[in-house]
Amino acid sequence: AGIKDHINGPIAYTPDGNPMVGPAWGLRNFWLSEGHSFGITAAGGSGRHLAEWIVEGSPSIDMNGVDPRRFSATQSTRDFIKAKNEECYEHVFVIHYDFEERTAARPAKTSQIYDRQKTLNAAFGQRYGWERPNWFAPQGSEPFNEYSFHTRRTNWFETVGEEVRAVREQVGLLDLTPFTKHEISGPGAEDYLNKMIANRLPTKQGGTVLGHALTESGGVESEFTITRDGDKFYAVSAGAAERHDHDVLLRTLPRDGSVALKNITLENGTLVVCGPRSRDLLNKISEADLSNEGFPWLTAQRITVAGVPIMALRVNFVGELGWELHHPIDQQVELFDAIVEAGEEFGLKHFGVYAMESMRLEKSYRMWGSDLTREYSILEAGLSRFVRLKKDEFVGKEALEKQKETGVPQEFVTLEIEATDADAMGSEPIFRDGTMVGRATSGCYGHSVGKSLALGYVNAGNSDIGTGLEIEILGDRLPALVIPESPCDPENEKLRA
Repeated sequence: AGIKDHINGPIAYTPDGNPMVGPAWGLRNFWLSEGHSFGITAAGGSGRHLAEWIVEGSPSIDMNGVDPRRFSATQSTRDFIKAKNEECYEHVFVIHYDFEERTAARPAKTSQIYDRQKTLNAAFGQRYGWERPNWFAPQGSEPFNEYSFHTRRTNWFETVGEEVRAVREQVGLLDLTPFTKHEISGPGAEDYLNKMIANRLPTKQGGTVLGHALTESGGVESEFTITRDGDKFYAVSAGAAERHDHDVLLRTLPRDGSVALKNITLENGTLVVCGPRSRDLLNKISEADLSNEGFPWLTAQRITVAGVPIMALRVNFVGELGWELHHPIDQQVELFDAIVEAGEEFGLKHFGVYAMESMRLEKSYRMWGSDLTREYSILEAGLSRFVRLKKDEFVGKEALEKQKETGVPQEFVTLEIEATDADAMGSEPIFRDGTMVGRATSGCYGHSVGKSLALGYVNAGNSDIGTGLEIEILGDRLPALVIPESPCDPENEKLRA
């Protein structure tokens, strides 16, 4: 088509300061490369990886940080963009802190219980436009993060530890309304999903599986929790992946009308009740049989809780007995109040995303967008249990078969770090005998195991349990030890309780 116009002069900005490089959502074969506030410095890399994306179907490195689909519809309004771009420009030449939460154009999108959470003194963070409690500050204190050059354990650290211990020992309540939610139906739905994900679809009513959509090279494009719900499938994925995952699903949708795709993210809220007393709490407000026999782990049922119709999934991201309660968003306040009232006698604790992060690290659970990306294959991620190479063709199968024969170049590890006041966050280099052998993809303090933890990838041959490594955090190289996966409850006895 050629260059149609050329404008020289204005500095382009985006709400988060990163350029937009990649596919335009909702359009086939339309690509973007814009918002380069420092223009020429990114020209070579952007051109190369965009060309890979167009020609080969996927870039050779993780491009999530510049993917145009990282912004929600709420973040795409003129008023939001103006406020955030001005804030971004103001912060170009100032110090940026870890855990920094900027205030412009907030709140942009909230769940129905936002006011309840404010009353509980929630310290909010913003992700994909959604306001989410990061942690709950003690009453009488300011619910904001303190920033520091020298430590990553500031005013929230001890409070998050209390939230973690309460969930591990009693019961906690978490709002995950931002979860992306899709219904997939029609005569071609099963064949469509089977060709997309590496796992097998659930065969029984209420069956739930973790399924990964892969790139042709076997990297992880998207991750879904998929439930068979009558004549349709219910797919849940990361809240920050809504526009991305909807676009992934849409691009491979058959054009013959045999599959219907419905995004119901804003129609359904999600509250998570988890911890050893979660069954006791829910038994007070539901007549459903929540026993192991009546409601096994990794299954879903339509039940009623406090008079509210629920799609209940016996899964969670913290590794405890518990249920995700997917419900009509207009009944969220009613459900929330009933759970809170019933939970008083069991010591119910409200907890936020920071506590969830600590607990999922204690289980070595991989997070889409950080631990799971296009850059590493699902076999490198150590998730072969979710790959069924004997089933019919699916995207990435050929590459995985070759990798299985030759061996993976990178291996996934869980690390215990000798840290004192700063934990890994992701992207820290990992060394062995002075040579860099990998990088961390996420990390934080595991409050219930009392250890500083990190997840990451290392070159093959460096992942044996007990291998001594080093990791660089805030300029210091600290001893790190490869430990077995899931340092908390490795046999999953809590989940199966």
